[in-house]
Amino acid sequence: MVTRRTVLKGAAAASIGAIAAAHGAAPAEAAVSCGFGQLTGGAVAEFQKFRDAFQVAMKFDKWAADIFIKEVDAGGVGVFVKIFEKFQKWTEAEPIQLSSESFKSLKTSDLYFSKVDSSSAEFFLKDKVNNTSLQGTVEGNSDGVFFKYDLQINRDEIS
Repeated sequence: MVTRRTVLKGAAAASIGAIAAAHGAAPAEAAVSCGFGQLTGGAVAEFQKFRDAFQVAMKFDKWAADIFIKEVDAGGVGVFVKIFEKFQKWTEAEPIQLSSESFKSLKTSDLYFSKVDSSSAEFFLKDKVNNTSLQGTVEGNSDGVFFKYDLQINRDEIS
C-alpha cells in the first residue's frame, strides 16, 4: 500500500489516503505519505464535497493541514482543524462552532480555493441561499502554523 501511494499523484493519492483513513489508518500517515515527494517551494491543496460536509487538505514542504467542515447534530456547522508540522504529531485546534443562523446547511454551499502558494492557502466557503460566507486561511511561517477565519453573515449579496 505504501509503495502504491508513492506512485500516485494528486487527487488519486488523496483519495487512497481518505479510504485508508476511513478503514482505520492513522491520519498523519495518510496525509503525509500521499506520494507528493519533496514540495520545496511548492504546495498541494484539494477538497472534497460530501452531502453535508467538506474536507479541505493542504500539504506544504514542512507542514500539512486538514480542515473538516460539517453539519453538527445540535444545528449549525462545526469547523475542525488539524495541523501537522514536520517532526511532530498532528495537533488539533479547538473546534469552531458556527450557529444555525450563520450556516443553516452545507447542502447549498460551495467551496473554492482563492489562493495557494508555497506558505499559505486561502479558501472561501459560501452559501448564496442564506447569504453567508466563511473565508479561511492557513499559513505557515517561522513562528508556526496558524488558521484564521472571517465569517460574513447575511450580507446583501455574496459574489
